[in-house]
Amino acid sequence: MEVLAPDIRVFEGPVVDFYSFPYSTRMVVIRLADGGLWVWSPIAVDDDLAAEVDAIGPVRHLVAPNKIHHLFLPQWIERWPEAKVWAPQSLIDKRQDIAFDGVLGDGAPPEWAGQIDQYHFANSRFLDEVDFVHLASGTVILTDLSENFSEAFIRSHWSWWQRPIARLWKIIEGWGYAPLELRATFRNRDSARAKLTQILAGKPQHIVMAHGEIVRRDGEAYLRQAFGWLLQ
Repeated sequence: MEVLAPDIRVFEGPVVDFYSFPYSTRMVVIRLADGGLWVWSPIAVDDDLAAEVDAIGPVRHLVAPNKIHHLFLPQWIERWPEAKVWAPQSLIDKRQDIAFDGVLGDGAPPEWAGQIDQYHFANSRFLDEVDFVHLASGTVILTDLSENFSEAFIRSHWSWWQRPIARLWKIIEGWGYAPLELRATFRNRDSARAKLTQILAGKPQHIVMAHGEIVRRDGEAYLRQAFGWLLQ
């Protein structure tokens, strides 16, 4: 666990296979003003992690930000059945075995409005996602719209033929782009630019993405670099 800023913690999970590509997993836990916990992109949970989370506060919200970040969600629902479960409609349609409590879109629900802003990027037919901004800490939380793998990670986990793909797609440090299939299917860019402009106006400091190296300072500069393909 890393305390990134007051009331916001980051937990690193195991590496998982995604169509033969190894991907790191990461979870963000935010303590809301009422003391309850907002858990983004839940990672694999065991008794030790559950105890660590419970020590921070009661789990109130389980947030799946897109249709591929749901692998460990049932584990959390089983342990914290009173928590509300949130997802974009694309995941709700996909996981009809899960009883969701709310649909994520543009604009935060009352449960965390004024504390966490949210933006629905539904521009790609390949993958839509909801991204978040923790206002008190200036932390932007992205899922797959930015991937920031280190050279050490791809050398340790990706095979010889996979590493050039990471560099070619610019999903590595120094670029932080979205994967090529997401960018290639991105439409109506003006609407996405407007949302990104709103995020940039808040002068973000920290950038947490699901996969890759966390940005702990100069977050605004990182976003301008990582979304260079969109801002052009």
